[in-house]
Amino acid sequence: MSKRFGRTGCVRALTASALVILPVKYAVAVDGIALSGSNVLSAGMGGTSMAFPQDSTAAADNPAGMGLVGSRTDFGVQLLEPLTDFDYGSASNRLHSGKVYPVPNGGANWQISPRLTLGVSLFGVGVGTSYGRPALPIAGAGVAQSSLQTAIAAPTVTYRITEHNIVGFSLALAYQRFSAKGAIVPMSDGTLQPLPSHGVSSAFGYGARVGYIWQPTPAFTFGASYASRIRMSKLAGYKDDLLAGGGGRIDIGAQYGVGIAYRIIPSVTLAADWLHMEFSNTVIGSAQGFGWQNQDFFRLGAAWDVNSRWTLRTGFSRGNHPIGPSVVAQNLLSAMPVSTSVSVGTSYRFNKTDEVSGVFEYGFPVTVTGDGASTGFSERTRTEVVGVSYGHRF
Repeated sequence: MSKRFGRTGCVRALTASALVILPVKYAVAVDGIALSGSNVLSAGMGGTSMAFPQDSTAAADNPAGMGLVGSRTDFGVQLLEPLTDFDYGSASNRLHSGKVYPVPNGGANWQISPRLTLGVSLFGVGVGTSYGRPALPIAGAGVAQSSLQTAIAAPTVTYRITEHNIVGFSLALAYQRFSAKGAIVPMSDGTLQPLPSHGVSSAFGYGARVGYIWQPTPAFTFGASYASRIRMSKLAGYKDDLLAGGGGRIDIGAQYGVGIAYRIIPSVTLAADWLHMEFSNTVIGSAQGFGWQNQDFFRLGAAWDVNSRWTLRTGFSRGNHPIGPSVVAQNLLSAMPVSTSVSVGTSYRFNKTDEVSGVFEYGFPVTVTGDGASTGFSERTRTEVVGVSYGHRF
């Protein structure tokens, strides 16, 4: 063991790891960061989308929103860069992770009749950590890094039950890829032992979504949505050690929310959302996993149609932080989220059918300093997102 890390840091790492593995031999987990906006257009407005759908990825936020976007297809990608500094057991043992993760999105929607639409939205999460060296100077320990990619397809149907009311229903079909290296756990004799990596493991999952839109006037819209937990299958290899505490699964928690949008003048729309995200029934929120708290987000956004070609957007998102001081040590291999962000975006329409859009989002730095078993551990993260998309109406 190197003198730089020292005995105190090792004891702290050992104590924190022991909390993670109480019920089973090995139980550590990894999760990623969900982007503020499931698509480039909503990301430019701080993620507001419950009552203000703008393209065919709308079912990611509110399935009923597909009833307002018409016949169109979209494709985009957001490049997420989480920048993390992690003091693991001691301020002298600082790890840094900074890597760009592409997160694609897209969809297609068909207006079958004035009342009925059929479509599919494609979205997901693609994040991880890559510290470039082992977390602890222990023989056999690999480079600390992880990757979790979850792609979700949401086949969606909407029906306009009255002139002012739309309901929408989606399936959520998920495909997941996961890999992790550099996990270290304490053994019964008090020594620290690195776990082997099982390479890339895959899983499939399913869930359901339901949404509602009420539009009593052309200027005002109310939206509400509920997404069930997506239950994933077990990840081969990791289910026997690294993810044993979560049954070998990394489920996607349930979420629900409401939103409003109001067109204050013909060219300017303001929108606001409240979104609740649950982690408590998944390995992400369990004491044997991350110990994340459920989150509530409040989002504000504005869109200004400057002219027939250009639209400008801006937004703000704020939520409570899911990681408390007592579980910092458990989150080495997770990409810690930020809780406050601002964004700007724009769209340019070449003609009546084709447009390109862009977004830049900045997630303000957040620092969590450990206490209790996580004393000596500290994590600081900020994020940047750049995205571009193409949309075509038909």
